[in-house]
This record gives sequence, C-alpha cells and structure tokens, in this order.
Amino acid sequence: MVDIGSLCLNAIYVGGEVTNLVAHESLQVFGAIAIFMMWFKLFYWMRLFKPFSAFIRMITEIIKDIQVFLVMLIISLSAFANIIFLLNLNRMEQGHEEPIYENLIGFGPLDAMIHAYLMGLGDFNRDTYSSENARVIWIMFILATIIVSLIFMNLLIAIMGESFSRITGIMQQSTLKEVCSIMEDHIWLQKIDELFENKRYILWLTPDTSTGGGSLIERSIQ
Repeated sequence: MVDIGSLCLNAIYVGGEVTNLVAHESLQVFGAIAIFMMWFKLFYWMRLFKPFSAFIRMITEIIKDIQVFLVMLIISLSAFANIIFLLNLNRMEQGHEEPIYENLIGFGPLDAMIHAYLMGLGDFNRDTYSSENARVIWIMFILATIIVSLIFMNLLIAIMGESFSRITGIMQQSTLKEVCSIMEDHIWLQKIDELFENKRYILWLTPDTSTGGGSLIERSIQ
C-alpha cells in the first residue's frame, strides 16, 4: 500500500508540474505527503542492515505496546479539550476579547485539542487564564498537568523501558525476523512453484535451548 501510494502521489506531482492541471497549493501538499512516504520507505529498507534492523524492530514493538496507552491518553486529552472548549465558548459569548486558546486551524474543537496536547507537552503559556472563569480554568490546568504531564508521561517511559529490555534480550532474533519480513514482503518476485516443485515439506531448524544455555526470553520463543 505504501509503495502504491508513493508511486501514485509522485505521478500526480510530476504530472501536475508538467501539465499545470493541479493548483500549485494542492500540488505542494501532494508533494509533501509523497516526500513523507519516501522517507518512510527509507526506514523500511534500512532493516536490511544489521545495526539498524534491531533498532527499527524496537520502534515497531514500542508502538504496538503503547496502543492502549495512546487510547487512554487521547481520551484524557479529549476530556480536558472539551472542558476548555466550553469555557472558551462561554467567554466568547460574553464578549471577552481574550480567548483561552489561540485560533490555530480555525476549528474550535481541534484548536482546543491541540491546546490540551501542547499543555501536556509542557507548553505553559497561560497568559489568558485569569480573565474569566479563572478558578475553574486553573483547577483544570493543575489536574491536566498532574494527569497528563506527570502520570501519563512517566507511564510512557516505563512502557518504553520494558519494551527496550525485551527487544534487547533477543537482539539477534529480532534482526533475523526483520530480514525474514522483508523477504516475505517480496516473495512474489520468486517463482515459488518452480523452486519447490518437487518439495513436499520445508524444514526450519533452530538450536535447542530449552534445557541448555540462553536467557529465559530466548528459551521462551522456541
């Protein structure tokens, strides 16, 4: 999908530049997305090299491990964004000129969500909090900093540390798995029917470490 999408976007960009059938502003957007997908493919092919394959495997495993965390984080940010949006709407209806958050993209709910996200990252520029409904706003600000900045961010560090330890313990296996994954993605380039025409079984042999040496993690993957 990434390969097809990248080729299509590059074709649209080149065709738009040649024919001028696509508006310049839209063409730059297509070009930006195409560049992003090409850089993404660079990380994909870096898995061929041993020093990078385990590192990329570690990144993918961390992303998998924090899926539940991300859902909880989005719910928490949405809750604070909803509160800020309502308080800001109340302030605008009363004719105050100082909004709680800036007009970033022109859509109030998303602006409030971005504001809550930046607040969780430590952007504490709160010059307009004391204008209207100051007590409620400051209470929500303190709760947001405690829940998002302290609890969630430290929980994220703990999850990432656990994933790092697990992948580091099976570094060699992770490297081989990434190489095999690339081979599987491009197995259609091989004529499997001809290669295994007279073969009934494919045997995969690995050292037996169930009763011998190796770490507990290495024995558990057998």
